[in-house]
Parts: sequence; C-alpha cells; structure tokens
Amino acid sequence: MIGNRRTNDPQAVRRRIVDAAYDAFVAQGYLATGMMELREKASVSGGAMAHHFPAKRELGLAVIRDRVADAVRQTWIEPLQACADAPTAIDLIFENIIGDLSRKGSVSGCPLNNMAMEVSPHDEEMREALSGVFTDWHEALSAKFQADVDLKRALGIDPGSLATLVVAAYSGAMAIAKASQAVRPLLDCRQELAVLLASKYTLAG
Repeated sequence: MIGNRRTNDPQAVRRRIVDAAYDAFVAQGYLATGMMELREKASVSGGAMAHHFPAKRELGLAVIRDRVADAVRQTWIEPLQACADAPTAIDLIFENIIGDLSRKGSVSGCPLNNMAMEVSPHDEEMREALSGVFTDWHEALSAKFQADVDLKRALGIDPGSLATLVVAAYSGAMAIAKASQAVRPLLDCRQELAVLLASKYTLAG
C-alpha cells in the first residue's frame, strides 16, 4: 500500500503560477496585479514563487513567451496554416473569436494588445518579447498572402502591407470591443475585411 506522498513537480508549480498570472494580467492588467495576489491565485508558497520568479518582470516575460505567444499561435497562426487561403482563414478566425466572446458575455481584449500597450514603454526586454509575437503573427499572415499570390489566387496585393492592415484592423476592433463591451466592432471589421479581400481575390479569378 502506498501512503500519502508529497509530490515534487516544479514544472507543474511553474505552470500554475504562469497560468494564474496570465489570467490576472488579461483581466486586470500587469501593473495592477501584485505578486502576493498571484501567490494566492496559484496556491503556492512564497518560497516556490521566489524560486521560479524572483521578480515580477521575469513572470511577465514568462507569460508573454509561454502564454501570449501560444494564444496568438492557436488563435491566428494555426488556422492560417490549416486553411486553403487567407480570406477563408481570416473570416473563420473572426467567426471563432466573436463566437467565443458572445458566449462569454464580456470582452477582456487581446492579451497581446493588452500587455503591449501597458508594459512596452517601461521595459525593453518585455517590449522585445511582445514585438517578437507581433512579428510571428505578421509573418504568418504575410506568408499566407504570398502563397495566394504565388498560386494566382490574389492579384495586386503587397503581402506584407496587407498583413499589417489585418493585424492593425483586428487589434483596433478588439480595443474598441473591450471599451464598449460589445462584439459589434469585430463584426464590422470582419465584414469590411471580407469585402476588401474578396475584391483582390475576385480580380485574380
């Protein structure tokens, strides 16, 4: 018979801390969240917190690299890679996001936008980490548009510039949606991007 045994799993503790921090940073902001609060949310000791994240900025970096980057990958990059063309992927992404927010009944905003707006002016390393996530997102969009050009699905587009427009349009719509606590800005953005992209792709056909 195996008695009660304390399990020592540092990686599980680290994940719990990062998960708690990600949820808190998205909901209330990085600057407004204290380390004591995160200890309580993650149900860890002060020693465990200090071992994994001696300083708050190290936890912020971990959230960016482990959670924010993963959120962008799952929400944007993987659907782009899985769909046949960029317009189909972008429309599906908007549909999924709008559906999730409608079911949730509230808009907390884009995790990447939230942290970029809040911490970029104050910390160079976090700014660079956030910029790297934006770069990965932009490159995935640009690559998809370029593939559509190569396959003659689209005509007269600059893949890099169009990728910037999509990122900017989505980011702005999400910011307005957060401020208004309504999905209408995302619905409008989805519709107008669909019309714009259809004109570029119809010409190619």
